[in-house]
Amino acid sequence: MENIKQGRRLLQVSIVVSLIGFLDALYLFYMEITGNFQCLINKGVFQCETVNSSPYAKFLGVHVSLWGLIFYFLVIVLLFSSLIFENDYFLSFFLPIAALCGLGFSIYLTIVEIFIIKLVCEFCLLSAIVSVSLFVLILFAKKKKHSSLFTKLDFWNFLEKK
Repeated sequence: MENIKQGRRLLQVSIVVSLIGFLDALYLFYMEITGNFQCLINKGVFQCETVNSSPYAKFLGVHVSLWGLIFYFLVIVLLFSSLIFENDYFLSFFLPIAALCGLGFSIYLTIVEIFIIKLVCEFCLLSAIVSVSLFVLILFAKKKKHSSLFTKLDFWNFLEKK
């Protein structure tokens, strides 16, 4: 019973973290559509405008901030659904997959920023930190909330192998 409470608490924290990511993506999208890049640092390697106007700022013709908005919205919906529907095995599988996809995309974009563009956007870094945090929180929350389920899902068995 204690594991379930801890799992629910971790999911609630994940919602707050997702909202931070959503607001970050919303601000990046606002800067993109207005062309008004108001970054906190904008010195040295921190150049939001250059990063967000680079060719890498679009994926499939859509600015990555819009993809971020879609991702964080989806995760928030899945998190709320997971809290409402206690034993929903569908969410126990797809929520970590969504978090893993967000993590992978964030890692890719951060590598592009550092090694290809050689400049960094602090709001993009915040999104990457949020993605890492979300993945870890969701991983622990699902393990706590549905501990008996983890022996049945291949996804979790794969992650738990040494």
